[in-house]
Amino acid sequence: MIKNIILAATMAAAAFGASAADETMYLIKGNRVVSKYDVDAVDYISFNLPDDVLDENIWLTLDKVGKNSVTYTVNTADSNVGYAHNILSYWDVNYTAMDFFGDMLENLDEESVKACIQYTLSTNAFFGIGTQKYVQNDFEQYDNYSEASRFSVMPGTKYYLCAWEADANTGEPLDTFIYTEFSTLDPEQVNLDLDVTMSKVTDYGMVLDFTGNDNILYVRTCWGLLEGMEAYEKHYGLDFLMGTFGQNWSLDFLGGTGDLEPGVENATWPVYDQGDYVMYVRAYDLEGNVQDGKFVFSYTSTGDVEQPVVTILSKEKSDGHVKVNFEITPSNVEEAYIRMLSENTVDDRLNLGYTYPELAMGGDSEDITNAINTTGEYTFESNDVPAEWNSILIYAKTNEGGVTTLRLNFYPDEDTEWSTYAPFHAPARKLPAVKRIKRAGCPVIRK
Repeated sequence: MIKNIILAATMAAAAFGASAADETMYLIKGNRVVSKYDVDAVDYISFNLPDDVLDENIWLTLDKVGKNSVTYTVNTADSNVGYAHNILSYWDVNYTAMDFFGDMLENLDEESVKACIQYTLSTNAFFGIGTQKYVQNDFEQYDNYSEASRFSVMPGTKYYLCAWEADANTGEPLDTFIYTEFSTLDPEQVNLDLDVTMSKVTDYGMVLDFTGNDNILYVRTCWGLLEGMEAYEKHYGLDFLMGTFGQNWSLDFLGGTGDLEPGVENATWPVYDQGDYVMYVRAYDLEGNVQDGKFVFSYTSTGDVEQPVVTILSKEKSDGHVKVNFEITPSNVEEAYIRMLSENTVDDRLNLGYTYPELAMGGDSEDITNAINTTGEYTFESNDVPAEWNSILIYAKTNEGGVTTLRLNFYPDEDTEWSTYAPFHAPARKLPAVKRIKRAGCPVIRK
């Protein structure tokens, strides 16, 4: 009876135009108020949920979209509701689709698209509690302690604005996941005095000089052998190539040294086979306009230096275990190292510009120079191999300067096959490597 009275009174007030200003609606159980609302905050009340009304704790409002900036609001039904949120570019989500399903995002069904967006968010999310407005500006640094922590709001790009309800205390994702699509405004092509020239060729690759005027905010680069890259551009288009495989750098970073390895110029790009290489560059200014550039360079081997040869003599693997025996010829090497990393870590760092020698010699690598010089062979064994795809990198350098890095990929079981890469006789990558992903996880959240 009380419910009917409340409903009738509310409907009567609406019908006769009664003012609801500064009035409060109380929900009462027994002699206690269990909830209350400003009347202005609701349109109507109903005891049956209409089909077109969503009963969720979070919803999204896209407030403003420019060329290189977006403002959005994550709304919550309660001030204590937590959520993960971010904007994700089509290129990043499509990369996940190709990785998971081996197909473009637009060829997938609705549930598969949602799964791709969820996984992409799970690796790159911010955390919020309660209704909040957020602003993202392209290349703006959001973490003062990490130069790489920058927003990406590229002009003329499709994005997914999404939010995933999460436990406010633990960050654990809950059931509600929502997203909406939008596109940033198209850029204009402008003159930013963009130019790329070859400075020199070193043991680490080709050093390039990047120049442009003071209006350049950053440049996006994509590098590889000319023949393969042009074929890729022709088939998929320049935007796809740059969006999927490009990396963002400031001109200051590209002109610096020591960030990848002491004494090595940052703008050093891997070369492996003789031939023509191409650097695709897209410079962005503060207004969200761009200048595209395409620069071709020829690479010729510095000489007929003998390359060391790594020969696998035996190998075995099982749950949590791997054992590889190999020899290196000639055995009078100047340097020899071995290192095991996850396959995804190797591919990620190659995509960031690291070289195989840098990876093989860095971190927790093992110096096996003395063993090779003494016996010519070495046995690597580990009984603590994580249950994921892993890479073993075997590096050798002769006294004459010949360099080889052999890469073995494997999963620690008895069923899967080994994957042996051809030896790399110089720093190497072609198109950016694709990660192997076993399954999606919980959001990686930044507060």
